[in-house]
Amino acid sequence: MEHEGHVLVVEDEPALRIDLVDYLVSRGFLVDQAATCRESLALLERTRPDLILLDLALPDGSGFTVAAAARQHYDLAVGIVMLTAFDDEAHRLAGLGVGADIYLVKDSSLREIEACCRNLLRRLRAPQIAKPVPTSPAWHLDEMNWQLLTPDGLAVPLTATEIAFLKPMMAAPHVPQKRGDLCQGSEPRNLDAVVLRLRRKIEAVTRHPPPFKAVYGAGYVFTGVPSDPHP
Repeated sequence: MEHEGHVLVVEDEPALRIDLVDYLVSRGFLVDQAATCRESLALLERTRPDLILLDLALPDGSGFTVAAAARQHYDLAVGIVMLTAFDDEAHRLAGLGVGADIYLVKDSSLREIEACCRNLLRRLRAPQIAKPVPTSPAWHLDEMNWQLLTPDGLAVPLTATEIAFLKPMMAAPHVPQKRGDLCQGSEPRNLDAVVLRLRRKIEAVTRHPPPFKAVYGAGYVFTGVPSDPHP
């Protein structure tokens, strides 16, 4: 039977996990569940969920570990929604730094969580269902639809962290940007993982190197031609 999407719920609180699983199943999703890092990583080895609904504080480790493993295993093909009690900026930035797409606090309603899951799945599926776009000699950062449009009209889906990385470079092409200005306030070491994932995604879509490069001792520079944001 066709379902709305395959979701892995990783939550150590039994009552909340049962509520999430029962609600998502009732809304047409196929759902697996795990209560620990170990269980979730084992499920990732056996299944390929479309989306992970991920608690941050787990009894045997951190949700950050699960997110990082999922990104390495799926190379960004899976969406990650972090659902946690930690609402401070440091945790939000750390979550985005390891590749989370959406960060929600645990007092979010089930309907809000469902809406976030559906919107994220829609974005992830956009390259397969998107209408053809006119070609242009320039690269276009489409923040509204969370994608980078190539000069050939192809769409590369982006996360919030990747948009934050590309935006300042594309605003000043051929001018090196400092690493600290590109990592959205998170640890600079996380930037390398973001860049690696983005390189792989762009190369997978275009079969060519990405339109940016590292500048020794400085940071990164956009080497392509960006579209004019105000034509």
